[in-house]
Amino acid sequence: MREALGLLAAGAVFGTFCDAVHVATATTRYTHPAFAGVAWWAPLLFATASAAIGLSHTLIDLLLERDVRPTTTTVVAGMVILVVLWATSGLVKPSHTALWILAPASIATWWFLDGSAVGLVLAFATAASGVAVEATLVSGGVFSYVAPDAGRVASWLPCLYIAASVAVGNYARWLHEK
Repeated sequence: MREALGLLAAGAVFGTFCDAVHVATATTRYTHPAFAGVAWWAPLLFATASAAIGLSHTLIDLLLERDVRPTTTTVVAGMVILVVLWATSGLVKPSHTALWILAPASIATWWFLDGSAVGLVLAFATAASGVAVEATLVSGGVFSYVAPDAGRVASWLPCLYIAASVAVGNYARWLHEK
């Protein structure tokens, strides 16, 4: 229960804050913004995403009998890197230029803060799922990318999900052992 609540709270707060950065940097826009340019339902979406990412990682660890115990430093580093990469995705324009920064940075994040084959598979699965959800939301007309360069989304989007997989996965594991 503590793990799920920690993931929900972190997703609602940090995800919404970072998304407000995307709105402020004219990276995304919501059809019906409520506060700071972000829709009222965004905290619920980010809370759910955080819980899905984190709990999937601890579940896979359990199923594969993996004993992964990230340090507090690893968890904090992952979260800081995620926020920095998220801000970078909004500040560096155009999208393909941001991609040149975010792609190696997200892979380095996996390498240094996880480095396992299982972690890489989880990162790519998280990226594929996250991009699919965002593309669906864009198709539904509830928000949009200001300058999409990969269909309806930005080319760097999978990179953010790779970093999120590592950061949120380690946070969930840290909460799980507490």
